[in-house]
Parts: sequence; C-alpha cells; structure tokens
Amino acid sequence: MKKNIINRALKNIIFLILIFSFILFLFFGLFFNDFKEKLFINAKNSYQLNIDKFTKNLEEKVILFDKESIELLVSDAKGTGFIQNIKIKLDKYIFDKDTLIFQTKTFNDTSWNLADVTIDTKFGEIQKIENSQFFEFKPANLFNFNEKLTLKYQLFKNNEIKSFIAQIDLNLLEEKKIEKKEIDFLGIFEHFYNLKIDDIVTKDLVLKDIVYGTVEFTLDDYKLKKEVYDYFIKLLFLAIFLFVPAVIFMFYYNRYLDNKYIVKPIKYLDKVVSDLIENKFSNIDNKMFEGSVEYKNLVSNISKLSNKIASLVNELNINKDTLERNLLVDSLTGLYDKRMFDIDMKSMFVSSVEGYIFLLKIAKLNQIEKLNGTLRTDDFILSFVNIVNNVIKLYKDKSISCYRFNGSEFIILAKELKYLEALDFADKIVANLTNNIFKSYELPSDIFHIGAVPVDQYGTIDSILTLVNERYSKALSKGKDGYDILEESRGKEEIKKNEMKVKKIIEQNDFDISFVFDSYSFGGELLMRELKPNLKDGNNIFPIGLFVAVSEKLDLNRKFDTEVILKAIDFIKNNKIDYKIAINLSIKTVSNPDFITFLEDLVSKNEDFVKHIVFSITSYSASAYKNIFIDFVAHLNRIGIEILIKRYKTKELSLDELVNIRINYIKIDKELTQNIHNDVIKKHKIKNIIIFAEINDIKVLVENIESDRDYLYLNKLDLYAVNR
Repeated sequence: MKKNIINRALKNIIFLILIFSFILFLFFGLFFNDFKEKLFINAKNSYQLNIDKFTKNLEEKVILFDKESIELLVSDAKGTGFIQNIKIKLDKYIFDKDTLIFQTKTFNDTSWNLADVTIDTKFGEIQKIENSQFFEFKPANLFNFNEKLTLKYQLFKNNEIKSFIAQIDLNLLEEKKIEKKEIDFLGIFEHFYNLKIDDIVTKDLVLKDIVYGTVEFTLDDYKLKKEVYDYFIKLLFLAIFLFVPAVIFMFYYNRYLDNKYIVKPIKYLDKVVSDLIENKFSNIDNKMFEGSVEYKNLVSNISKLSNKIASLVNELNINKDTLERNLLVDSLTGLYDKRMFDIDMKSMFVSSVEGYIFLLKIAKLNQIEKLNGTLRTDDFILSFVNIVNNVIKLYKDKSISCYRFNGSEFIILAKELKYLEALDFADKIVANLTNNIFKSYELPSDIFHIGAVPVDQYGTIDSILTLVNERYSKALSKGKDGYDILEESRGKEEIKKNEMKVKKIIEQNDFDISFVFDSYSFGGELLMRELKPNLKDGNNIFPIGLFVAVSEKLDLNRKFDTEVILKAIDFIKNNKIDYKIAINLSIKTVSNPDFITFLEDLVSKNEDFVKHIVFSITSYSASAYKNIFIDFVAHLNRIGIEILIKRYKTKELSLDELVNIRINYIKIDKELTQNIHNDVIKKHKIKNIIIFAEINDIKVLVENIESDRDYLYLNKLDLYAVNR
C-alpha cells in the first residue's frame, strides 16, 4: 500500500507541475502577445506620423533647394530611431522667386517682384508653369549635375530694377552608407517575434497638384524589435523566477506529505497492531490520520472515526462561513458604487422621472471600530446593510436602489417616491436600525441620520448631492437618531430662489472673475490661465455647475457667457498680459447663432485683445456634440479666435477625428499622464499625440501633474505647457 501511495503522490506532483507549466506558458503568451500587438500598433502609428511629419517639412525645404536644412531634417529623422535613411529623387526641377532670393546670399527682401529669369542654353531651358508663380528647369542632355545651376534674374519694385545671379545645387543629398544596428537575440525569440514593417516607404513631393519628386524612407524596426525583446526577456526571467521556486516547493512539499501521511502513520499503526497483539488496548489518535483517506478502511471500525469525521465537517463549515463573510467584506457589501449611481441619475434626468435621494451615514465609525474591533465592525456594517435592504423590500411597487460611496456613507435612490412616502421610508429605516442593531453591538448614541431631497429638475448630480448633504447636516444637528426630508414644495421654493439668484446675477452683471490652473512652460514662463467666474451668494459661493444648469433652463446662458467674455476683454485691456486666457463655454451657448454674431462683432472691435483669448470645450462635449463642435470651430477659424480641447482622451475623440478639425490647443487629461514615467503604453500614446499635434500645428498642454518623476519625463517631450 505504501508503494501505491508513493507512486500516486509522485504522479500527482508531476501532473501539478505540468498544469502549472501550461498555465505559466499560457499567461506568458497572453501577456507577451498583448504587449507586442499594442506596441506594434503604436509603432506603426509612430512610423506613419514621423513619415508624414518629415515629408511635410522636406517639401518646404526642397522647393528652396536648401541643402543644409534638408541634411538637418534627415539627421533629425534618423535620430527618431524609426528611420534609417532618406533618399530624395526629383523628377522635375521646380523653383520660384523665393527659391532665387533664398539662393542669393546678398539679398533677402521677398517683397520685390520677379521680372525675368534666364540661364545659359548649355544648361537647358526654363519654362513657366501655367497658372502659378513657379518655373521648371529642364536640363540639357549634356548638363552636368555635379555642377551648380547658374541662373540670372531681375527683380523690380517702385520703378527700380535689380539684377542677380543665383547658383543652385541640384544634388540635395549625398549618398551615405546605411548603418545597420545589430544585436544578438536569443534563437527562441525569433519564434515569438513575427512583426513585419515595410522596409521602404515612398512619399510623393507635391506642389500645386504637381508631383515633382519622391522621398524614399528606409525604415528601421530595430527599436521596436529591441523593445519587444527586452519585454520578452523580462517575461522569460519572470517565468523562470516563478517556475523554479514552484518546482522546489512541490518537491519538498511532496516529501513533507510523504513523511506526514505515509511514514509516520504506518509506524504508528505498526505500534498499535503490536499493542493489540500484546492485548494493550488504546484509542487511536485521530490526529495522526487527519486528511489521510487512504487509511479509511483501517480505521472504519474504530468508534472515534465518526467523531473525527464530524469534527472535520464542522471545521469545514466554520471555514466556509468565514470565507463567505470575508467575501462580503471584500465586495464592499455587494452594493453598487458611485459610478453606478451616476449612471442611474443620468437615466433619471433623461427620462424626467421624479423621486427622492436619501443620504445615510454611520456617524462615529472610527469610535465604533475602537469599541468592537475590525471584524465586529465589518459585521456591524453588514447588519446595517441587511436592515436597510429589508426596509427597501417592503416597497415592492417602487424602484429603490442602495449604493455605497465609502466606508460610512450610503445613498438610496427611490424613483417615484412622494414626500409622505419618503417620511415613512426614512422613519422605518431609523426605527429598524435603532430597535435591532444596538442589541448586538457596543455602539455610541446618535449615529444614524438621514437627509433626503427630491430630484431637482435641472439634472445636476453635484448640486443634488450638495443639497442632500445640507439636509443630512440638519438631521445631524438635531442631536439624536433621525432624519430631515425636504418637501417637494420646499424643493420647488429652493428652485425658485436659485432661479431668482441666477437671474439677478446675470441681469445685474453682479459677478467678477479670477483665474485658476495656471499653465507654464518647462522654463517657467506663464503661458495660459483658465478663467473662473466668482458667483457670490451672500457670504457663500454659488456652485458653478448648478449656476450653469439654471441659466440654461432660463435661457440666460448666452447672456452670461457673453458677459464673462466682455469681463475678460476688460481685464486684458487694463493689464498688460503676454499669456492666453482660456474661457470655458457650454455647448448650448456655442450652438446659438446670436452668439456667433456677437463674436464676429467682438473681433472687429477688439482684434488686438481677442488674440489673448482661447475658448475651451471639454473632450466629452466635443465628442457628444461633434457636429455642433465642428461648426463652432469652423466659425472660430474664420474670425481668428483660438480653440482648446480640455481633458482630452483618445477614447472620446480619436486623432483621426481631429485631422479635419482645425483646433489650436489640446489639454491632455491627467488619466493619460498619471504614472507615465513607468507606463510604456501611455508613453506611446502621448508621443503619438505630440507628433500629430506637430504635424497639424497644435500646441499640447498637460494638467494636474503631481509626480516629480512624471514631470521630469514630460519635460523631455515637445510640450507647450504644464499645470502642476
């Protein structure tokens, strides 16, 4: 029997090692392929963006035959790590007045007009391109391209004529040997690396729909391959690091099991049998056989066996209860969180469903934990939730949901609940809590309070939470377990009061402005500030979210935004500033034709001051109301006002969608920059945004940078400004 047990144990160990190896290899493959595919996609985008960028830059220099600048661009391209070499092939030799003046070292005034241009016939001939200011040089058959092309031309201005000679070097780039980077990769790596990027990409040089040459980019996948290889090596070492200790553990654990469940029990049974032979009777020590089912037949007739099984079952049940309790604690009581609450609230706003919002807090939670300990406090919270859920079940005809915001704060959203029902509901919760839960736990007094308000018609989550917190504070001030419910009529009174306050502020222009979120260059220069309206409500500040919602309901949002802009203009006039002021606008305002008319008039009268203003729209709003946003940007482009997208996320508005929208600034959301110094994927995303912005003449800002390591990394990139 011992031999069979040992063989079976060894088979189990080998089987476990094989399963572990398979799972390890599977996860290795999943992580590696996921990283490789994401890196490949980002690399392809980087290749394409770099090629487009350098093609655009080369077009500007080739037409001038600016050999020095072209060589610098080629050097910059090679420095990206994506491009090995660049070749320029000209099918047509095209130039204009700017080319001639650029090639004339003694003259640089481009305001003169070109009168005539000639060359020696031995070089070839020059032809004017129809309907353009460009000329084409057609070389003679015997023209030596190793010599510079000499041109004579005349310029005139204000009845004055000047003659010049320009020499153009038609050989823009010298052929250089491509330096191939080499690295010895592990042979096994080649089986996993199966990415293929085009070796050569050719782009046309186009001028006024005329293809006059090509740029050939020789791509280098060394950087991509090296990055994938480094990640492969890390995973390989991680796999080895996990596998070797696991095998060692299984080996010694097998020896431990062998000693505990085979060697010692057999020796013990041998002693018991020897004692029986000698008529020495004793109870079998059940601890010796715990978990050893192989000995079941040997001990089946012993009276203690049933006790042992009962003990094991009881122990398993206790462990099961403990696991279930821990699972509940780990899942935060099984209630929905604030994100689900936000979704449900937005659904109520869209469907115009009325109801009540209840805020329940367990006061003095730290004191409760000191009195009962952590485990008992967790059990107390579960009991609290169970009592609340039991009350909710009493209202079967209502749609009521409970949410947990944090340790001591709970929100209940009750749809189609009226004031009297809300009073009854809150009363039942407080009564059930005070009558039942104090019996089981050592608790301080006055810890259960409820505040409730009706859902207000303006659909602002922050304003509703502010109101319900005010009601909770009133309930708390009463000094005993209880609640404070705002009646619908009183809620309507609050709404009317807010409407009157908003109307008064806007109609009397009774507010001033300040600035927040100052953005600086990495050199410390202030480049942009965000305007903040100061909306005073007595000694308090009127919440901007509620203010905007009420103003839109009263159709006063355009007037308010107009006054904000005029105050910004006055500030610019009275202060000599050399930075931009970002003004946030709502989508409802920018879709108003009268607002566009106002902007046109503003620009015509304040052109010197408007240049300091940047209008700001959130990435979410631009995506949700894309057509309105596109039309507004087109209007701003036409009248010369700049536009900024704030809190930009590629998942809301992709770079492809921005190609044909001429924005001026992108302010990247902190989600894309947080912990960027240690995130390869985020690094690629930010670099792609920066390259896209450079191609499309867009300035990139980042906001709320908290980590010094993130700041140091971002300092290396071509960013316009940063807010810390």
